[in-house]
Amino acid sequence: LSNSEDKVDGNDSGKKPLLLPQGPAFARDTMSKQIAQKAAERAHQNQREQLFGKRNPDTVTQDFQEQDFDKLLAMHRDEQEKIAEEMISMTHRLKEQSLVAQSIIKEDTDRADKINKKADENLAKLENEGGRISKLASRWNCRCWIWLAMFIVLLTFVGMVLLMKLFKKKIPVSTEL
Repeated sequence: LSNSEDKVDGNDSGKKPLLLPQGPAFARDTMSKQIAQKAAERAHQNQREQLFGKRNPDTVTQDFQEQDFDKLLAMHRDEQEKIAEEMISMTHRLKEQSLVAQSIIKEDTDRADKINKKADENLAKLENEGGRISKLASRWNCRCWIWLAMFIVLLTFVGMVLLMKLFKKKIPVSTEL
């Protein structure tokens, strides 16, 4: 039966053999599978009728339906190609966006590293200046006590001079002469 089907399908009918979709499943695959199953049923029925000699008046309409099926498959393939092209373009855009994001992140990272180095330098300078200020403060503290002591001595001296001027020593006047 298969040899006779091959002859009927191949050379006697004059038509191209019906190609059914094969390969991995994609979205909307169930619709294409149903269409392919219906087309396979029609082709099988047509082959049986040709083999057994029975011809229906619907053969013309079946040929027309097969042409519609070919158009439908072509449209379905075109849709799949458009979707594939859109996916490729979206992939390229995603790649470009990721490269731009990568460069921005790299610039930000470099900037953060520079800021961190500057902060470390400033901290080291601040510690150095803090040490110098503490040395100067300890010297000033000592100088301050010296100046305070000198000021107290000076006040004491001025106070004594004023005290002596205010309360002069009375010298007894001598009547002897």
